[in-house]
Amino acid sequence: MNGKKLSRLLILLAVLVGVFLVVKFTGNKGRSKSFRSELVEFDAENVSKIELLSITDTTVLTKEESQWKVDGKYFADKSSVTAMLENLKRIKPSRIASRKEDSWKDYQVDDAGLRVVVYEGGDKATDIILGRFQMEGQRSYSSYVRLAEDNDTYVAKDFMKMSISQGSEAYRDDDVLRVDKDSVQSVSFSYPDSAFVLEEGVSGWEAGGMIADSAAVAKYFQGLKFVNSRKFIDEINTPAQFDATFNLKNGEQVIVSNYGYDQISSSTNENEQWQDPAAAKKVFKGPSYFVPLSEQ
Repeated sequence: MNGKKLSRLLILLAVLVGVFLVVKFTGNKGRSKSFRSELVEFDAENVSKIELLSITDTTVLTKEESQWKVDGKYFADKSSVTAMLENLKRIKPSRIASRKEDSWKDYQVDDAGLRVVVYEGGDKATDIILGRFQMEGQRSYSSYVRLAEDNDTYVAKDFMKMSISQGSEAYRDDDVLRVDKDSVQSVSFSYPDSAFVLEEGVSGWEAGGMIADSAAVAKYFQGLKFVNSRKFIDEINTPAQFDATFNLKNGEQVIVSNYGYDQISSSTNENEQWQDPAAAKKVFKGPSYFVPLSEQ
């Protein structure tokens, strides 16, 4: 190979390397300007704060060590926060709906949308606005979304805006009581004018010393497996009027107190109180609920 051919090959190789480097370091930038393949980028383990902002409500979730707090004063349900972050990760852009700011209102990615800001430490990892939800046929759906700093509105296929709950109540710890029948030795009901014990005897469950209806007992405990309420109240100013004490086989006790007007508290979740007739009705029963009329 003579010197001229070698020189030409070296020049060609240099050009190819140059093209490769240009594509590598500038090509992705050009593509991101035309279409973002990822809109949500954060490491869930490193998320330190989440802001949920709408016209009607602002909710701030902050992580203090391993505990999430709601608006700086309520304990959060960790599973609700985790589920919300997982749902955010499901946002995948399928196409651009519009590049014009004039269309934001139509797609509800303006002030009418739900803005979600995710922080890692003091840095914003994601800042996105969730807009209008729409059905596409009978089984397909999507939502319009926009990054807060961009003009482009995207269609996020198979993402449901409603999967990101709004309002502090959606993230506060709403556990009132979780009791499994097999873990309970007895339940002591103490009312202003009476008291009785529901307990497991030698031949079955008894209420106030009388044989209890097994179906009624099973139904009662079935309703206590997951007692939750989002009807929070911030303060109870009256003493408890009656309570139900669940004596567990492991020696522990769970106490639910009723302060009147269906205001209740529970030792399961000492950070919250509720005013919820449905939850109170599940817990508090009289002896007639458990004992058949024929046995009374």
